[in-house]
Amino acid sequence: MDNLRSTIATKILSNIPPRVRPIEYLMKSLEISRESVYRRIRGDISFTLEEIAKLSVELGFSIDELIMKDVHSRVFFDLHINCNQTPSDVYIQMFEQYFKCLFEVSSSKGIDSFMIVNHIPPGFLIFFNHLFKFSYYKWMHQNQESSLNYYYADITLPEKLLFLKQKALDNLRKFRNNTFIYDTNIFRNLICDVQYYYKRKLLTENDLFQIKDELLSMMDLAESITQTGYYGHESKYSFYLSSLNIDSSSRIIKFDDQLQSQFFINSIKTLTISNQNLCCMHKKWLESMRKYSTLITQSNEILQVKYFHKQRAYIEGIKDILLI
Repeated sequence: MDNLRSTIATKILSNIPPRVRPIEYLMKSLEISRESVYRRIRGDISFTLEEIAKLSVELGFSIDELIMKDVHSRVFFDLHINCNQTPSDVYIQMFEQYFKCLFEVSSSKGIDSFMIVNHIPPGFLIFFNHLFKFSYYKWMHQNQESSLNYYYADITLPEKLLFLKQKALDNLRKFRNNTFIYDTNIFRNLICDVQYYYKRKLLTENDLFQIKDELLSMMDLAESITQTGYYGHESKYSFYLSSLNIDSSSRIIKFDDQLQSQFFINSIKTLTISNQNLCCMHKKWLESMRKYSTLITQSNEILQVKYFHKQRAYIEGIKDILLI
């Protein structure tokens, strides 16, 4: 087998999920016979360009990785964006990508997630209808080519997005171990966003108070999980407060013995990397951030009380105390 054929076959086989039988998968995906699959794997014949392109999309690897020299010093990422999509379709695709591990992974071991954040993660917003709607509204206001006087009340959430939101809620139990390192201002940052649109008169007073009520409910949920360390009976959470400002958010996910890194351009848009060497480096960096953070889950009660009291004060003053 020549070197390029070997590289292509190895890359394809290594990206097929562990619990999937490679031969059967390739027969079904490429619509070829068993013997044709074996001939390609052995290197007797090459995978066609069309077959490689199809598998790269299905299995999440880049064709560039197969042909560029010195591949180990290069990193490839997926942006998950089609430039021809509408802002609404882009948001739905980003949301789907963020929760992809919940929608597609069926590992009996569950999913481990380690995230460092400077904004409220989407995984918390899905519990609250108005906060979730506000996240979508903010995206549409920033990206849709329409009047700047685009009111929150004008927004209707697409049916597909509502379906995905419910699907994510139903599958949250798949996250077995969750570690978050918070920037101390993540709730304050969201409040500033809400205040901006309220001061622009794009949110009514009733809208503001509905969001305020959900912010307080979110605070109750966050405090409850912090005190117990669990959401439900299966999902374990560890919350840390960072002593340093967090410039950007990222997370590492482990499932089926594979690592995946996500780097956030904004609160939901991600760059995804599956290169295992880089993922290990990213995981090591996240672990190092614990040194500059304080665990508040089931510990440090004085700091817990002080932190949540301060966040509630921000929320209670959302109408009158301008933070922006």
